[in-house]
Amino acid sequence: MASSHSAATAATPQPVALRRDDPIADLIRPSPRIVAVQRALSDFGYGQIEPSGILDESTIAAVEKFERERKLPVTGEVSDRLVGALSVMVGHPLQ
Repeated sequence: MASSHSAATAATPQPVALRRDDPIADLIRPSPRIVAVQRALSDFGYGQIEPSGILDESTIAAVEKFERERKLPVTGEVSDRLVGALSVMVGHPLQ
């Protein structure tokens, strides 16, 4: 016969260690990189973007506008190339 202590322990959920390499969590969690891009684009007149950290339609449109004006390939993505060009524009690395 099992003791009541072991039965209670088995039913209690144990904390799960946070994974640092979870690509799904990276997709749904607000991104500090996207927040920095949103702020830079908004500050320099590429749209009234809420710095949410989520790549939404208004952010994609602002990225595409920036890319067109800077003669970059128009992707709408927050790429290393985009972040580099924005960093040059704002005068410091985006964080």
